[in-house]
Amino acid sequence: MIGFGFFSLKKFSPSLLRTRKSKFYCSLEHSFKIKSNKFDVIVIGAGHAGCEAALSSCKSGASTLLLTLNLDKVGWQPCNPSIGGPAKSTLVHEIDALGGWMGKITDRSFLHKRILNVSKGPAVWSLRAQTDKREYSEELKKVLDSFENLDIQEGMVYDLFLNEDYSIKGVGTYFGGFFECEAVVLTTGTFLGGTIWVGSKKMSAGRAGEMSSFGLTEALKKMNLGTGRLKTGTPPRIDSRTINYEKITKQESDKLESWFSFDEMEWNSKRTMNCFITHTSLETFSLIRENLHLSPKYGGFMKSTGPRYCPSIEDKIVRFTGKLEHQIFLEPEGRNINEIYVQGMSTGLPEKLQVKALKTISGLENSKMVRPAYSVDYDYLFATQLDKNLMSKIPGLFFAGQVCGTTGYEEAGAQGLIAGINASLFSKKNSMVCLTRDGSFIGTMIDDLCTKNLKEPYRVLTSRSEFRLLLRGDNADLRLTPLGRKYGLISNRRWEKFKLKIRRIQRESFRLNNTIVKINSNIQKVIQNELHLILKKECSLSQLIGRPDFSYEKLSKLNLQDIELKKKRNSPD
Repeated sequence: MIGFGFFSLKKFSPSLLRTRKSKFYCSLEHSFKIKSNKFDVIVIGAGHAGCEAALSSCKSGASTLLLTLNLDKVGWQPCNPSIGGPAKSTLVHEIDALGGWMGKITDRSFLHKRILNVSKGPAVWSLRAQTDKREYSEELKKVLDSFENLDIQEGMVYDLFLNEDYSIKGVGTYFGGFFECEAVVLTTGTFLGGTIWVGSKKMSAGRAGEMSSFGLTEALKKMNLGTGRLKTGTPPRIDSRTINYEKITKQESDKLESWFSFDEMEWNSKRTMNCFITHTSLETFSLIRENLHLSPKYGGFMKSTGPRYCPSIEDKIVRFTGKLEHQIFLEPEGRNINEIYVQGMSTGLPEKLQVKALKTISGLENSKMVRPAYSVDYDYLFATQLDKNLMSKIPGLFFAGQVCGTTGYEEAGAQGLIAGINASLFSKKNSMVCLTRDGSFIGTMIDDLCTKNLKEPYRVLTSRSEFRLLLRGDNADLRLTPLGRKYGLISNRRWEKFKLKIRRIQRESFRLNNTIVKINSNIQKVIQNELHLILKKECSLSQLIGRPDFSYEKLSKLNLQDIELKKKRNSPD
């Protein structure tokens, strides 16, 4: 019996096969989608950059293959299972506005959400969510599996093949597979020549328990593409049942729910979990200070540069010698597991010292470490070799994510989305898209990567954008959704919702600009008595809410649209 999936030749008699052989094979090809090894776009790596690249590519109409080392770790969060934060949340809103998936998947899998920097201006407000890392990966895998023109396959890409004109021809896997394509998006994260370090001990791995990728760095060097080494790290995980919660501070999720996605269908409430705050002690400081020589960086075992804005506990103690304690956040990694992420304790110290250091922290005196911390260094591409469409000098070869020198899921996802769109456009010989600094934080990040020489892993910051007062998360859809629609990433349902929102904003803007609060009117007296605002002359509602001591929320509470208001002219339909 010859098997073809659930189909078997046993169902057919030999005589039938002999007499109708050609017709049988014709019907077999018609009944089953027998796909060739040729695709429009191939994406290497299924992390956050790779998944966004594959989805934007296939939604743009390109037949796409996503190759990954481990199908069980698609969209994995090997470090902190959280999305958002200062500037990063704006990237997530922009990804969603363009039709990407990071915001939606986060809204489906969150455990804890808070708006940060609420005491400051709107330009620096940021949403941050703790996610269930397993649920996040599972939800993203479901999305990937739902697209017919997207194939997902396990395999380690070992080599890149070029045509005679030096454009991309295809990729080869370590075990001899070959896949032909028009464009490749390389999103290898920390796996390209990855090495993890604990003390002076090292191991070839992209992250704990997963082998690194090799061969591609050599292939890139043969193409005269320059590469370097960067590092990052992750803290230990501890058993939640071994924490003394009476000695630490509880941090609850915000009562008022906020969302990353602009799509209201993703706004589904769920039970949240608490995070907790504690601090290191003088004993922690002394223990680490005395053993700095045993860490990969300060012991001289590892030479790579790490991220300035996410420093290890060793870096904190060296750089901030006057600070005798550091804040530690204890964050859950999932609803159904007992692992706690110890944010603020990223380290490469030997395992025994990690255990001792944890026990010097208030509330963790009896804690049990279930996963040790480690540092990881890896190969990356000098992003100045890329155009702002993220294509290299090799036609059809695109890069996105940590391989471009960035750090963070959000930075990776944003690059992946743009690289995927452009790879799809390139495969169809269409003009590619470049985002500008004045139009998005994604454009700011890509411009920085392509024009500035990195000395450390790049992290997006609010201060990096000279247009930060305009590039807020709450207006990302107004800035970018029409572009996402142009390239096929926004569904008809969502586009109609967006157009309705625009019409409502236009009507309300007209009302605010053309509705006047008169002097000596009853409402002017209400404003003066209740809000202690003195109006010396008539003003429109838009002028009123433009004052630093007023807001649109106050306008709504006073129900100003219904009390003694004068319109200059009729409102548009």
